[in-house]
Amino acid sequence: MMEKNYLRNDLDTHVMTESISRSFNFRRADGSSFYCFNLTWNYGHLIITGDMGELTLDHYYAMPTFEQAVHWAASGENDYLLGKSNVRPEYDATKTANYIISNANAPILEALNGSKNWFNGEREDGMRQIAQKIRKGLKEKEEIEDYDIYHFEKLKPGTVGYAADNPHNFWSFCEVWEKWAELWKALEGFGHWLDYSNEEFSKIANPAYRREMREAIQDLCCNEEGALALFRNFQNTAYDDYPIRTDYSWSNYRLVSAIRWACQRLIAEGVVPLEKVAA
Repeated sequence: MMEKNYLRNDLDTHVMTESISRSFNFRRADGSSFYCFNLTWNYGHLIITGDMGELTLDHYYAMPTFEQAVHWAASGENDYLLGKSNVRPEYDATKTANYIISNANAPILEALNGSKNWFNGEREDGMRQIAQKIRKGLKEKEEIEDYDIYHFEKLKPGTVGYAADNPHNFWSFCEVWEKWAELWKALEGFGHWLDYSNEEFSKIANPAYRREMREAIQDLCCNEEGALALFRNFQNTAYDDYPIRTDYSWSNYRLVSAIRWACQRLIAEGVVPLEKVAA
C-alpha cells in the first residue's frame, strides 16, 4: 500500500541550517524537580516547558536576539505578553456575572450617591446628599420624596394602556430599576413566566430579593451557554454582541509570570547585561 504524501513535495527545496538558540533550566537548589522548568529562546520565540505546563511567546520584531527577548519579556505586563502567546482568553464566569450585576446596580448607586461634579470633585443631588441637607435644615423634609428611589406603587387597572412587556404600565417606580426589571423578567424562577402586574415584581427594591437574583445570575453564568441563555431572554435590550467576558486561565497567567521571573533573574545575575540608557 502506497503511503499518502502529506507534504505534497512542499519541502523538497528546503536546506538545513543550525538555528541559534539558548536554553536555561530553573529548579530548586536541592535538585528537586518540583516546579522545575526550561526557558528556551530562538529567533522570535520564548518557550517555557516543565512541571507547570507549556507556553510560547511569539514576536519576531521584539525578540530577534536572546538579549532583546529577555529584556522585552522581563518588562512586559502579563496581559500584553499573553496577547503575544499561543493561548487565547477563555470564558470567565465570574467577570460575566459581575458585569451583569454591576451594570444593573450602576444607576441605583448614582441615584443614591449623586452625580459627580467634575468642577469641584464632589457628588451632589443624590438621595444621601439630600437627606444630609435635610438634617442640616438646608432642605425641607418633603423634598426627599422626589429622590426616593424605593417607592413602588401599583397602578389601578385601566390607568394606562396594557402592554405586558412594559412594567410602567402596571407600576409607578423610579427608572433606576429598569435593568433589574429586565433581569427579573429574564430570570427563570423569578419573573420569566410572570406578568409585570405580579406583586412579586416590586420585590426588586428589596436587597434580600436582589441577593437571590444575584445568586441566580451567578449560577446561570457558571458556563457560557447559561449566560447566553440569560441574554437571549432580555426583551428590551438588543445586543450586536453579547457582553460575554473572557480572560486567560490562571495556569496561563502563572506560566507567563514564570517567564517574566526567569528573564528578570537572567538580568539580575548578569547573564544578560542591563539595557543601556540613552544619554
